[in-house]
Amino acid sequence: MPDEIVRHLMFRGFNYRCRIVENPAARTEPVVVMGGAFQDMYAWRRLEKPWTEVATVITADLPGSGMADHLPGRHGFAFLAEALAHLLEQVVCGPVNLFGASYGVPISYLLSQQHPDRVERLMLLGAAMEYPQEGRNGLQDMADNLIAGKNAEAYGHASVNALMAGPERLVRNRAVVARVLSRVMSSVSPADTARHLALLERLIASERLPDGGITGVPALCVTGECDEFTTPDHVREVAATIEHGAFTLIRETDHLPNLERPKELSRLVTDYFTDQPLDSLDFLTPIEHPALDAAVHAVS
Repeated sequence: MPDEIVRHLMFRGFNYRCRIVENPAARTEPVVVMGGAFQDMYAWRRLEKPWTEVATVITADLPGSGMADHLPGRHGFAFLAEALAHLLEQVVCGPVNLFGASYGVPISYLLSQQHPDRVERLMLLGAAMEYPQEGRNGLQDMADNLIAGKNAEAYGHASVNALMAGPERLVRNRAVVARVLSRVMSSVSPADTARHLALLERLIASERLPDGGITGVPALCVTGECDEFTTPDHVREVAATIEHGAFTLIRETDHLPNLERPKELSRLVTDYFTDQPLDSLDFLTPIEHPALDAAVHAVS
């Protein structure tokens, strides 16, 4: 197995850490993963083997996540983007391939907007310029159930309802993923309750991504074709703000393709960050370029 090290860091008084899987013969820039709200830096291990074969892979518990220090919900995504910039300054020389999934999207978007020289390629999974009200309502229902604390299973069920498409949608492995997600979220320990509440508060209170878009960084914006949390139209809107932004959907998945079609998502990340053509991947819808299409339409 590739060598793996854990670095312990501090940003503005908050301890955090990152995990580095080194590839001394890398064929592309380091892959830096900003994962979902309830994931830690080990959550992507089952997908990352193809990534470690072509690149050094870096995952992180930024403040508020995993084993890092608790981060009160009043600290928003701008703070976490600054923490990511600090991480890159400490552990990486040169630009990186940056992958942001769901909660990791605003962190990755802000970093790419403010420091485009640090990002060679950007991939965003489950993005939205701002979370739709229906999605925020689902998150609030999760928080309300967690605060009530009377029935642990209720928090798990609320998590499934908030993050997954309904059972009538064609989602690969939906029943299995729903059971696993419900069980994991229902088993949140009392010690983790404050962390989950702070994560939910941050998501619910999050502001719209800032104007100005992203220039100088090619990006792929993607989600599941059945995503009801950050719908395809929301993800397409984000892609349209990126000068070299592409957009596609993963078939038969919703907001959680990492659980529903992990091999396909892993392949997509690998191919994108190594500049392989994506048009032949049969689990994707046709690639769109919203910003380019809008520019062409404007002059025609």
